[in-house]
Amino acid sequence: MTRIEEIRQVAAYKYKDSDFRVPNMYCFIEGAQWADANSQKWLKFTEQSPQEGELIALAVINDGSLPTSYKIIEYETTQSPKADEKMVWYPLPRL
Repeated sequence: MTRIEEIRQVAAYKYKDSDFRVPNMYCFIEGAQWADANSQKWLKFTEQSPQEGELIALAVINDGSLPTSYKIIEYETTQSPKADEKMVWYPLPRL
């Protein structure tokens, strides 16, 4: 099975009972393909900070390095949460 076939199979199963099956499946497939093409690790704020105005996914991790919460924000040094070891970020594209 190819990667695209695997993604389509998962999307079909995930949205089999959805009232909006086609748009949900399309968005899932597009997102999975984008993630495959733009694989990057989450970055620690202690190692690198986002640029001012950059769109990021912000995650807070627990002691086991598992995410406990996610938020999508436009990074602003004056208004963004104080960075610490438990915060990681991932750059997002602007569409």
